Amino acid sequence: MWPFKKRNQLVNVTDTTINSVLCIPGNWNSREEFILSIVSSTEGEYINVGNVLLNTKLKQHYTIEFCERDDRMYEAFKYAGKVNNVSEFFLEEIGSHKYVIYINATTGSLKEAGNIAFAGLAILRSGGIGIKVETAGKAFEKDQWAKCLENFETSNLYDMFVLDSIVYPDGSTYSCGMHNIGFKDTLVSGEEFQDAVKLIRIFSFYQIVDNPIIHNNQTFSIDSHSPRFRITNELSQPNEGIELFENPFGLWKLSRV
Repeated sequence: MWPFKKRNQLVNVTDTTINSVLCIPGNWNSREEFILSIVSSTEGEYINVGNVLLNTKLKQHYTIEFCERDDRMYEAFKYAGKVNNVSEFFLEEIGSHKYVIYINATTGSLKEAGNIAFAGLAILRSGGIGIKVETAGKAFEKDQWAKCLENFETSNLYDMFVLDSIVYPDGSTYSCGMHNIGFKDTLVSGEEFQDAVKLIRIFSFYQIVDNPIIHNNQTFSIDSHSPRFRITNELSQPNEGIELFENPFGLWKLSRV
């Protein structure tokens, strides 16, 4: 039951720049090796000049940092990779990386998130091992990220940029990362964990696919046989004050009617 009107544009978030950050460890032996590799592996579609990665076809640019090895990467990818069941072999590869690239771009929309997603894939193909979305806390093996971009559909960005199974101390379940693609995150209270995750996922996909106007105190239901939930604007976010995770678009709370 989705009784909402469609909207033509995303809600504007005034005076706020939304950035997505991707972390990509790799086995390049030097910055120079990466510069040559990104050009050859993409046939010149991407080039690196200074701290800028440029997509020469789309005329899009991204800020990148080329950093020394970081001993914390194994544990970071192990924790962030749980939802994708990353393998121990992959984690060992992450643990043996030589350099780390961080790619940063203004996002906050499906189109812009798609652009940085493909830029991340280009870096993976140039010698990256895996990828972690710093602005969601979700990690992927190289093939997992690439698969999301095969036969690409906009809705695939949800699985790439959103983590929808975080449990709050009070037992609520919530999502993190919807700001990467231009929407509010969702919090569900009073439901079993798996039911809450399913509800968050379907409600989020509904927003992505149908792009509706949603008003405070409207109701939502997965279908005519499922419970109804009241939608309210939650002012207190679980990630409030955490720069990478806080959602400037806001947070919806779904409570059973």
